[in-house]
Amino acid sequence: MQLNGPPIYSLTLKNAINPHTLTVAPHTSLVEVLHRMARVRSSCPVNGENGPPEVEENGESFQERLKRASCVLVMEASQLVGIFTERDIVRLIAAGMDLKSVNVADVMSHPVVTLTQSDAEDIFSALSILRHHRIRHLPILSQQGQLIGMLTPGSIRASMQPANLLTRLWSVADVMTTQVIHAPSTASVLNLAQLMAEYRVSCVVITRMEEQRLNTENSLTAHSGVRTPYFLVPIGIVTEGDVVEFQAMELNLSQLQAQDVMSTPLFCLGPDESLWVAHQEMQRRHVRRLVVAGNQGELLGIVSQTSLLQVLDPTEMYGVIEALQQAVDERTSELRQTNERLQREITFRVKAEEELQKAHDDLKRQVEERTAELQAANALLKQDIVKRQQVEEALRKSEAQLREQANQLAFALHELQRTQAQLIQTEKMSSLGQLVAGVAHEINNPVSFIHGNLPYASQYVRDLLQLVYLYQQHYPQSIPAIQAQAEAIDLNFLLEDLPKLLASMQLGAERIRQIVLSLRNFSRLDQAEMKPVDLHEGIDSTLLILQNRLKARAGHPGILVIKEYGDLPPVECYAGQINQVFMNILSNAIDAVDERENINHRQQIQQYVDEVEHRLGTIRIRTELLNGDRVAIRIADNGPGMSETVLSKLFDPFYTTKAPGKGTGLGLSISYQIVVEKHGGQLKCFSTLGEGTEFAIEIPIRQKNK
Repeated sequence: MQLNGPPIYSLTLKNAINPHTLTVAPHTSLVEVLHRMARVRSSCPVNGENGPPEVEENGESFQERLKRASCVLVMEASQLVGIFTERDIVRLIAAGMDLKSVNVADVMSHPVVTLTQSDAEDIFSALSILRHHRIRHLPILSQQGQLIGMLTPGSIRASMQPANLLTRLWSVADVMTTQVIHAPSTASVLNLAQLMAEYRVSCVVITRMEEQRLNTENSLTAHSGVRTPYFLVPIGIVTEGDVVEFQAMELNLSQLQAQDVMSTPLFCLGPDESLWVAHQEMQRRHVRRLVVAGNQGELLGIVSQTSLLQVLDPTEMYGVIEALQQAVDERTSELRQTNERLQREITFRVKAEEELQKAHDDLKRQVEERTAELQAANALLKQDIVKRQQVEEALRKSEAQLREQANQLAFALHELQRTQAQLIQTEKMSSLGQLVAGVAHEINNPVSFIHGNLPYASQYVRDLLQLVYLYQQHYPQSIPAIQAQAEAIDLNFLLEDLPKLLASMQLGAERIRQIVLSLRNFSRLDQAEMKPVDLHEGIDSTLLILQNRLKARAGHPGILVIKEYGDLPPVECYAGQINQVFMNILSNAIDAVDERENINHRQQIQQYVDEVEHRLGTIRIRTELLNGDRVAIRIADNGPGMSETVLSKLFDPFYTTKAPGKGTGLGLSISYQIVVEKHGGQLKCFSTLGEGTEFAIEIPIRQKNK
């Protein structure tokens, strides 16, 4: 029985012929032929030429361009006189021929194996000619000898799309070529061309050696039956077309290595894959051959378009066609019976659809009525929702305003408390400064009187002593009353001790003057405005005031103060306020060192006195110039240090770690305000528990806003 429609297989040559061919004249130079073939392959100008080659480009696919680029037909007076293929080019390159001085007529293959198109010739005839002559290009001529097109394994495979049944039945291992020509990645392209010419192959697989893993099955050694420690792994491929393109680009093939030009990564198949998968991969990736690899990636073989055509044996094809035709006839009978059952079922369903349409109309009317009711209820619900949303929005705005007011009041209260505490502390410091200044002034007058008269008194005493010495020299034998009085007052001791007594009085008066001067420098009542001052002088004045707490006394080994003063210029600041900062930080440092000494004393109270070792408390003061426009004062102690929790609250007002009655918690807070807000500087604290604390003060040398 003949089916209505196209035949299952098309065996005519028409569909397999590629009418687009690249032709040249016999006198064309071989270099020009190379450029044209490479230009067709790459679809771009070569050596500065503009425009595509003289071939028709009527929407043809990439595969069609590849078919045309693999050879060129030599035509003379519309007659085919020769053919020149990629394999011929590779053969000439391998032979070392100079291609620049050769015409295509000198190296073309002739006579040409052709096939005349007729009703008696089919695809199997063409396949037989290709296999017999071991060629890949078969020109097709008309009855009049005119060139119609080109027949290649690729065009045959593309036209035999219905042969999918056969390709599904065959596996890659059935048709693959196991004798694969391969080379290492360091081989030159010229060596590859020589291998292609010697073994008459269209490609060379680039491989590397790898050690075999013994626990892997179905490897290359398993197929060969011999276990070897190494096997080849394909990493790339170089084809005849690649060699033609490199030659057209006039590259030095002897210096060009395979690893630089090979096509990678490879498209590999497993040996158990069907030929249909191979066919699909070739079409999808636009390639003519695929490498076959094992489970470890080892090289097993290669499958090409020619390999796929091995399944198209005429005897087997005709047998499959008859089996398929019988299966189609049986299936057609089943379809007719099924069609009659469907016709009866359709009639029944038409009646059912009429009943269903009637029920649908009734349901639609009921739905419309219910929808109208729901829409009315929905409109009322939307109005209610809108009113509720408006009320909620008003409540949210009111709540936000109240929350903002509460935040503002809390902030204002906090600022008021901080300002009040700072005012109290400032007033206390001001009163203390006035008291210190008054006391210093009252002490300064009598001390100045004593300090000024002591030199004269010393001179008078020295004169009187000189007079006594003269009397003793000229009147060594004095009267008994004078001798008795001299012995009573111990004249010799008096003469020796009186100058020392006057010198001690002079030293004490000088000490009192220095203390008075330090008190005046610390109070700075005469420098309330911002002016350049010597910070070292302020630090020294503060240390002098705190000297009583620094020196050693009973139960207190004393505190060592190490000064590392840099070369600082005068700094614009409020001197009294900066001195207050020094006083607060140094007082805290002394308290920290005293706390460390108390801890050490409690830990060592049970030890013998000769085993107790006190590590002397130390305060290190270092000043330096930063970037030429800022100064840094670093005050470090070796006290017990502070934890992260204490550090995070260190500059908060009223926060203190001291016992009740020993601190207000305002000293560091006020110091932070003085340094940061009033002088535009920075006050930082670095401390590690058990290792001590360091305060870093940075202030600019010149204030921007005076």
